[in-house]
Parts: sequence; C-alpha cells; structure tokens
Amino acid sequence: MTSIYRSHLGDSYQSLHPKLQHRYDITEQSSFHGTGRMENISGGIFLVRQLFKLGTRYRLFFSERGSDVPFTIYNNAFENEAGEKLVKWNREFSFKGKKRYFDAVMQLNDKQNEIIDYFGIPHLLVSTLNFQVGNKGSMIITSKKQWLNAFGRKIPLPKFLYGEARIIESFDERRNCYCVNVNVSNPLLGTLFSYQGYFTEMESGKK
Repeated sequence: MTSIYRSHLGDSYQSLHPKLQHRYDITEQSSFHGTGRMENISGGIFLVRQLFKLGTRYRLFFSERGSDVPFTIYNNAFENEAGEKLVKWNREFSFKGKKRYFDAVMQLNDKQNEIIDYFGIPHLLVSTLNFQVGNKGSMIITSKKQWLNAFGRKIPLPKFLYGEARIIESFDERRNCYCVNVNVSNPLLGTLFSYQGYFTEMESGKK
C-alpha cells in the first residue's frame, strides 16, 4: 500500500525533508503517533467560539484557547468496505483536565489529484486540500472547496462561509522535533482559530 500523500505529491515527495517523508509515509503497515505541546492556541470572536462549543460533541472544533497545551496526534491508514484508502487524523488537546479533539479522515481523489478531508464524527464538514512542498522541505497544506455533509448529501458552501486553512509542517533539526503552524480564517470573520507548536514521534508510532 502506497501512502496517499506520496501518490498525491508524486516526484515532489522526494523534496520533502527526510523526516517529513517518514512522517507522511502512512500506510496500513506504518502509522504515526506523536506527542508534544501547542505553544499557543488562539483566534475566534465571541460568536465563533460559542459555535465552536457545539463542535466538541462531534470531535470537530472547540472554544478553549491557551498556551503550552499538551497535544497528541495519531495517524493510521485503512481501507473501507469499498476498498478505498483512508487515513485517520486524531488530534487531542488537553486543557487543564478537559480533553478536546479535532478528528478527520482523509482520502485521495485520483481523478482530481486532491485530498478530500472529512471532519468530525460523524463527518459534518468536507474540504478538498492541496499539499505542496515548501521551503526547506516543509509540507504546506491549503484548503480549497468545502461542503456541509448533512441529510445524506454534500451541500456546497458559499465562499463567505469557508474556513480557509493554511497549515505548515516542518522539521526543526536543532530541536529534533516536528513543528506545526495552523491558521483557519474566514473572509468575513477573520481568524477562526490558529495554533502553533511542536511534537515528536513516539517510538511505537512505526511498525
């Protein structure tokens, strides 16, 4: 089984930092489990944060903000009943006794050569993503089209309702850790949420 990220990036996958090539080589035989801290979690006006409170029950969004927040991430690949290759993204943030989650499942759309991201449990939001290699072998992820998944249908969202995401993952050789910078904004409401921090791979992550 080939990683969906390797398939999506093609030859440019080799331009990723070697540690990021390892990080995104997620197959049925190779998972990734990391732990670290988010040095800062911020963003969202009062109304946005109230809406995000509803997202906690779907492991989608959360309203808490803070600094030095313990963080874990777990990725593993599997095939569904239709034989489609999927990758789970389970992220956990610990806020002084409260655990908050940001879960998703990604799938490669071969025809459009884009990644489809299904957010939450159940999958309430859907977004297409573009992955590309940035400076010093970093991974840059940006969102594209978005839908609301409701009543058994994917309902296209107008652009003014988009949560426009930009994620940069890199590897800091001096600190020997992965660094992540996430920013999600809206054309009308500005920054919805952002977080920056670091994590290292747990030894049991790769099989």
